[in-house]
Amino acid sequence: MLNLIYHLRAVLIIMNALIVNLNLSVDKTALVPSFDKGRILRLEDTITLPGGKGVNVARALRSLGLESPIAGFASGYNGRWIADSLEKEGFRAFIQRHSQGESRVCYTIVDSGGLTTNLNEEGPAVPAAAQESFLKKFSALASRFRTAAVCGRVPAGLKKGFYSSLVKLAAARGCFTVFDTSGPALAEALSAGAEGIKINRYEFEELSRGAFSPSRVADFFKKRSGAGLKTLIVTDGAGPAYAASPFGLWRVGPPRLARLKNAVGAGDSFMAGFLFGFLNGYDFGRTLKLAAGAAASDCLSLGAGFINRGQALSYARKARVEKIG
Repeated sequence: MLNLIYHLRAVLIIMNALIVNLNLSVDKTALVPSFDKGRILRLEDTITLPGGKGVNVARALRSLGLESPIAGFASGYNGRWIADSLEKEGFRAFIQRHSQGESRVCYTIVDSGGLTTNLNEEGPAVPAAAQESFLKKFSALASRFRTAAVCGRVPAGLKKGFYSSLVKLAAARGCFTVFDTSGPALAEALSAGAEGIKINRYEFEELSRGAFSPSRVADFFKKRSGAGLKTLIVTDGAGPAYAASPFGLWRVGPPRLARLKNAVGAGDSFMAGFLFGFLNGYDFGRTLKLAAGAAASDCLSLGAGFINRGQALSYARKARVEKIG
């Protein structure tokens, strides 16, 4: 009986996703009636949480019913606060600490109409020794997870080849990699054989060096699929998202919302819905519906990554997902 319990625990661990949020942050979100320049604003309704895109993904996954550990870098007093706060929230975290400055602070100011203003610090450069330690830690972890989702802003100071190392280490251990980042790091991960990409239209235009359109998404995927790419998802805010896979090209029409509180984090909840569907063996269309439903639910909360499972499932049924190619 005891051996069976240990086996079941091992299966549960392998089924989970490891969320890699390299540039962890202290996230502060404030609600104001209006945001006018040159004024003193009194912030009464403020949320302060450990954050970053990956943390948002892990929060949304938890609401859907899947616990996912978080790995990343942290430094200074802010870094200690981030690690302690993640622990208080009940997240298992693999934090690579270093002493180079303070982990960043990111501010989101939301007005009564749901319009957001973001003020995000870049964060300190990560020392080479910390990078090597993290890659060793990641190598040991990758075999325990079916998926590694690498999400968020690239930390300063990362050596060239860091993101390709993540892809290759994961691939060697049978771990599917999916990325939500941008710039040279995303291009590097793609060239190394990243299997999944979930980005917005502006990040796609930067990556593809061309205008965003459904046909360009399909063409880009076709050209890259031979190098290992299996899923490409491009979101467009309140507009339709497009997803390319070996199953074809899909358009994802988001459900209509009667109100909007804060759209920051909706893309991260989309990622969470996608991961949940993928890990639970949903077909591609159902997975995209859940992703759209989770993103819609996130838009109705002030904090990023906060969704209601019942609400997400309800919105998933209202999402318009169709195969167009």
